[in-house]
Amino acid sequence: MTGHQKLKPLVIGRSKNPRCFKGAKSWEVDYDFNKKSWMMSEICGKFDQKLDKRMTAECRKIALLFDNCPAHPKEINQNLKNVTVFYLPPNTTSKLQPMDQGMTKKFQNTLSQENSAKSYHCT
Repeated sequence: MTGHQKLKPLVIGRSKNPRCFKGAKSWEVDYDFNKKSWMMSEICGKFDQKLDKRMTAECRKIALLFDNCPAHPKEINQNLKNVTVFYLPPNTTSKLQPMDQGMTKKFQNTLSQENSAKSYHCT
């Protein structure tokens, strides 16, 4: 994998039009919002549908791994063609936390490096 297939991260905020994006022509993230900045089943469904359209256009099939959370609707697989969703069994998320922390740290480092490179080229 070369990294060219990276997806924009999904960011959920409270504001429909956050000030940090004011004046931006394009966003480096997929952004959605709700009152509490929580992942909701509607947001998850929209994201999954958008991802499925992209994978269909690219003639690719992928798998997503979701934890057991009400925001991840079980019936989502019925509407997707090129994305298959698998769910972790109940009560296993706490056992996987060390893995989550490593992935989160790697993600944060990658974003930080990309942002530093962009700001360096702007000056």
